[in-house]
Amino acid sequence: MLFGLDGVEIGLLIVFLCLFGGILSGFPVAFAIGGSAVISFGIVAGLDSAGWLIHQAIDTGSAEYAALIAEGVRPDKISVFTYPELSRVGLPVFPQGWETALDRNVSFVVNRMNERVLAGQSIETLLAVLMFVLMGITLERSKIANDLLLTMARVFGPLPGGLAVSIVVVGAFLAASTGIVGATVVTMGLLALPTMLRNNYSPELATGVIAASGTLGQIIPPSIVIVLLGTLAGDLYAAAQEERASSVGCSDALTYLGEPAVVSVGTLFQAALLPGIMLAVLYAGYAFCYALLNPSKAPAVEMGSTNSEVITRN
Repeated sequence: MLFGLDGVEIGLLIVFLCLFGGILSGFPVAFAIGGSAVISFGIVAGLDSAGWLIHQAIDTGSAEYAALIAEGVRPDKISVFTYPELSRVGLPVFPQGWETALDRNVSFVVNRMNERVLAGQSIETLLAVLMFVLMGITLERSKIANDLLLTMARVFGPLPGGLAVSIVVVGAFLAASTGIVGATVVTMGLLALPTMLRNNYSPELATGVIAASGTLGQIIPPSIVIVLLGTLAGDLYAAAQEERASSVGCSDALTYLGEPAVVSVGTLFQAALLPGIMLAVLYAGYAFCYALLNPSKAPAVEMGSTNSEVITRN
């Protein structure tokens, strides 16, 4: 074992460090996650080939293991956590070589793509992701977000912390329009951050409100994250209900449940709407209370009626 750690533990640590470093590298998240996966797999494969990663696995040839199998215990139920007293044997992290592990993973991905795209399964729901991205680009290019922020600043500006409250409101509207986190954060950062700092807002409050309001796109419908989770959750739920029905002797899940085993994206949207609104209200309430307790860090401002310049109220 390397550094007194099990080979699997070291592998997980390498994956975590690569992912953490990739996210902090400044590259887009999609590229960072994909690149960190490739890099971490290469490092683990290299260490495993050098014989430095040894996994203390259960000795399947021991008498204790054979006794458990004879008692009717399924092999997939036997682990070092459920039966820690079983004898161990040192094995590589990839017992059949990293080439075999890579081939199996690539084969799994190719088969899933074939099932989703080439085999005729419906993927209309995933087309919503492209439409949301297009909507976000349209909002950015048309300057609608700028006009919306200006209008909200005129409405909430006279209140303590009014700019922060207006940013939360605009962030919620943009989240409901695009479902994209990055677009909302970038748009609010470019439009609102200079104005807030120019009007003596605390940098911590300004950046925190912008970052927090940008994340509302993950939960307020329509959300790209919910769309992707909905397709995955629907498949898993249907498979689980089919297995549940077969375990009690039913032919299919429809007969067992009396209704189709479906989790629709619309159902997830309905479930996420109220929590998303509550989260936006809590963000705005926190900004308002913070301004009441610290008026110098979140002063009231007033928007001119003929221009977009923000003037601090005396």
